[in-house]
Amino acid sequence: MVPGGGGSRSLKTAATVLRALRLLGDHPEGLCAADLAKELGKSAATARYMINTLCEAGYAERAASGRCRLSDAPPWGHWGASTASVEAAGSPSPVPGDPDPGAVLAEAATELYRRTRQRSYLVRRTGTVVASVTDSRGHQGLAKHPGLGDHVPPAHAHALAMTKVLLATSAAYREVVEEEGQPLALTPATVTDLAALRAELDAVRRDQVALDREEFAEGFATIAAPVVSPSGAVTVALGLSCSARRLALDEDELVDAVRAVARRASAQWAGEIGARPVPALPVEAPSPVHPHGEPLVSGPRR
Repeated sequence: MVPGGGGSRSLKTAATVLRALRLLGDHPEGLCAADLAKELGKSAATARYMINTLCEAGYAERAASGRCRLSDAPPWGHWGASTASVEAAGSPSPVPGDPDPGAVLAEAATELYRRTRQRSYLVRRTGTVVASVTDSRGHQGLAKHPGLGDHVPPAHAHALAMTKVLLATSAAYREVVEEEGQPLALTPATVTDLAALRAELDAVRRDQVALDREEFAEGFATIAAPVVSPSGAVTVALGLSCSARRLALDEDELVDAVRAVARRASAQWAGEIGARPVPALPVEAPSPVHPHGEPLVSGPRR
């Protein structure tokens, strides 16, 4: 059961983004990150992340001056565009400047389900306040992960393997999530200590795989790995959900499958299957250490 307060936090964060959009609308000449941060009462890093992701998602654009301003049309096209015309336009790359992945990402989710027979997901970091569940594959009757809808709000991002992957690869996204305050305990197993979470994300970045063991929903687990774009960016996580019992029995097999399919999808997106190794994730600051010199966590919780 999710403790009270998660919904109000998500609504507060969403209200901040709506306010940012309103501010951009009130300033047709655009706003710089410092101005937006001052107006919102947020950090400059959070304002820059908002600007970057609003631009990536198509809600805003950068002027020649470097300021951010609203786009002339929403990301799905001009107002009044039909669903058919939007679908005909195709799905753009989740990373600006990279080639459109075409069917690569959807095929990866299907392949992961085929190999494991577990519900498989694609989760993208496409907005400022949520990660979007853009694809889910599984046979009829195979339930989705309990409590997982179309979006993962910041207040829940620390408890799910797919969003752990995205948090591990984006310092700005982590800052937005940490602004939610003390992490919520979604279950008795949820890790809520910030130092331990940061150390775990260091391990995720190093090992290119994340797990949650009943942290998001009791009795269930998730495993995820990054899909790296041709430019080396990570805005897409590929993962699966399974029972905690299945994870205990077949963890190595499931982790290997998730890693292998994610790496193949990265290579396919680059159009270089077998031509070169998949780029490593960016290395950030070392993990925090215990006062006696021991790591706060020894590595990925496997």
